Amino acid sequence: MILVKGQVKQLPRYGENIYRRKDGRWEGRYIAMRLPDGRAKYKSVYGKTHDIVKKKQMAAIQALAKEPAAACDLTVKELFARYLAQADVKPSTRERYRFMIERHILPQLGQTPVSKLTAKGLSDFLRHLKNHGRLDGKGGLSPKTVRDVAVLIKSALRFAQAEYHCVCDALNARLPVYTQKKVEVLSDTELAVLGKALLPSKKISLAVMLALHAGLRVGEVCALRVCDIDYLAGTVQVCRSVQRVTLNGKSQLLVQRPKSDSSERIVPLHPELLLFLKKATAKLPSDAYIMTGQIGQPMDPRTCQYQFTVLLKRCGIHHRGFHALRHTFATRYIENGADIKSISEMLGHADIKTTLKLYVHPSLESKRRCIQQISFLKIGA
Repeated sequence: MILVKGQVKQLPRYGENIYRRKDGRWEGRYIAMRLPDGRAKYKSVYGKTHDIVKKKQMAAIQALAKEPAAACDLTVKELFARYLAQADVKPSTRERYRFMIERHILPQLGQTPVSKLTAKGLSDFLRHLKNHGRLDGKGGLSPKTVRDVAVLIKSALRFAQAEYHCVCDALNARLPVYTQKKVEVLSDTELAVLGKALLPSKKISLAVMLALHAGLRVGEVCALRVCDIDYLAGTVQVCRSVQRVTLNGKSQLLVQRPKSDSSERIVPLHPELLLFLKKATAKLPSDAYIMTGQIGQPMDPRTCQYQFTVLLKRCGIHHRGFHALRHTFATRYIENGADIKSISEMLGHADIKTTLKLYVHPSLESKRRCIQQISFLKIGA
């Protein structure tokens, strides 16, 4: 704001599309509609002051939102084509979206006008996926997959509402209920058995130690390079992940940034793990991937998971996914009094609630210690 003759005068803000004309009037522009090719068609409102134009602009935008949805003639197929074109996501996420769109959404809803998609229609469609959605015809999709499809559809509908003023009743549909699967953690006895089987010469031993002592995901472990380890500071920098995806019909390993922005992090290393890494990487070049010892060739996460399965079988421990090591890392540290916020950041979570909800599972030993700490009655006293 600036002061002119004792009055406060509002300057235009970046992004609000309001400016002062040469004739002294103020003009505000807004998107009135989208043309078939996706280009925006603007309209303008005018006034003597910035504040007057701002109010007129907001009123015009609100009026557009109340217009009948029939003004939007996009089909679901056309909407998703435009939604994917503007989506700022990782290549693996884009490919996952494309798979859900082409395999699950478009066959049923592709030719449906967005304005005609109702909450009941979307709920019926999701129920169909739950009961009969498998591509091989052998039943329904998992609750998580059905919910992922629902979230993707709603994201596209919100995009249509914001960009094309297309009000769709399907946005009122409730998301399917999805209960997070409980992932087991390794017991103290199992950890003791597993520890005896770990050797610096075995690559799977490195993976287990990095997940169990630093909380890394399997894709982050496979993408780790020697140069990511700072032996002086005693830390590891997590800045990439590897995943097998299908791009243009071809399966390939893709090295990309981690799961989210908060997943890019620096994690302090346990002295035992640091010593383990020094022995395992002593003869490797700095650009080599730790799990393969080669430059430019990371390990496939599926190979890492397979080797972990073989290791568990050899130790006589019942099968678990590699991610159980990450669960064990969080659970054991918190059980021993570690700060939850610190653990959350080391895991790469944006919200501490995720840590509490998904990665903290009190063990039977922990519950037993709680019971034994307090005695309410002294029998026979």
